[in-house]
Amino acid sequence: MTKSRPVGMDRHEIKAEVHRRGTTLGALARAAGIDESACRSALIRRHLAGEQAIAQFLGCSAEEIWPERYAKPSPWAKRKLEKAQRASQNVRAAADRGVAA
Repeated sequence: MTKSRPVGMDRHEIKAEVHRRGTTLGALARAAGIDESACRSALIRRHLAGEQAIAQFLGCSAEEIWPERYAKPSPWAKRKLEKAQRASQNVRAAADRGVAA
């Protein structure tokens, strides 16, 4: 019986699964456009960019891989996620540029 999605994996299982799928943590980070050590750091401690790159590669959410990390987000993580989810006001600035009244 095979698992369709990794749930509650430890760092050794995550690394092994990435290698089984034919890549390395460093290559995974480079492909995601983040620092090469980000995915390795995510195995040891909370690193949002590294966790998201690994989760996307494995086809599941970071909450499924590290449920203990996401049980109650830290204040720092809440601010970081909220900031990433907010749309920049500069995106709408082009619509505001028009004929002056």
